[in-house]
Amino acid sequence: MQNKIELKLLKVINFLVMTGSVTKTAQMLNLTPGAISYSLKILRKMTGEHLFIRTHNGMKPDTTALELSQRYERFTASSESIGNTLKTKTRDELKFMTFSLIEMLLADSIFCLKNVEAGYRFVFLTYTPGIRDRINNLKNDRVDIDAGGSLPPDKQISRVKFLSSKVSLLAGIKNDSLPDSLTVDDLRHVRHAVWSEMMDYCAESISGSGEIATFLQNQDVAIISGSIVNMVAFCSNSQCVMLIPDVFIPIMTKRFPVKVLPLPAELDMQYDCYLHFKCKLIDDVGVAKFLEDLVKGMETYNKPASFPFQHKT
Repeated sequence: MQNKIELKLLKVINFLVMTGSVTKTAQMLNLTPGAISYSLKILRKMTGEHLFIRTHNGMKPDTTALELSQRYERFTASSESIGNTLKTKTRDELKFMTFSLIEMLLADSIFCLKNVEAGYRFVFLTYTPGIRDRINNLKNDRVDIDAGGSLPPDKQISRVKFLSSKVSLLAGIKNDSLPDSLTVDDLRHVRHAVWSEMMDYCAESISGSGEIATFLQNQDVAIISGSIVNMVAFCSNSQCVMLIPDVFIPIMTKRFPVKVLPLPAELDMQYDCYLHFKCKLIDDVGVAKFLEDLVKGMETYNKPASFPFQHKT
């Protein structure tokens, strides 16, 4: 691989790694998709490597692409430190990685937060569900804030609980196959939509954990999808149902003709979501205040009054 590569080509690699999309990279760099593809062709000739593999989740970088992206970030970081001896540069962008429902929740709430600086630009990257990929994205600064299921402990990464929610059953408004008061047997005779990346649903009690595990493993699955929003749309126009954390109910009922039913007591389960970020990120006072406000803002979404029914306590 050549040691000397133009900075503008390294920038293309860096943005492709961040977004996983030629189209999004072109938009962010104010270029055409054709120009991005041409730059990628030049880089492949220079490195002798393929650099990216097309997957259903977007462009996945190989080790050479990751190395080139890190080279660009090291160069730009050193340039910023040299150019800011008289004035400390504040962060003006935050890169998020999460799945679509969390992204929609943030879009509904983020600009109501009191500590959001006017100069922040929020970039939502293509979701990568793999645990190892999520950790590497944070440690290599390709992602600032990862929201999702809990990641294993790592000395470079901080974790804070973002939200905790009861779980219910979502169905189309015209779905008349289920009674208002569900039993476990009712749920065995209906078809389910399932997310290809399983949510972190957990039992609320030891006694209920076995029943929940059996239920999740033996659902009559009609569709498996990588998009939760597509699953909701599918359920709204069919006799299929799906599990959904209560925190997302207001968002879904506003946008789709769906209703929500409480699960039977034997299937009393909970969903927890965490924010993960590199420890050094909170050295930025503005970002630290933003994260505190973001977590506090979730208290509004966790109030039972926000939902169309009350869970039994």
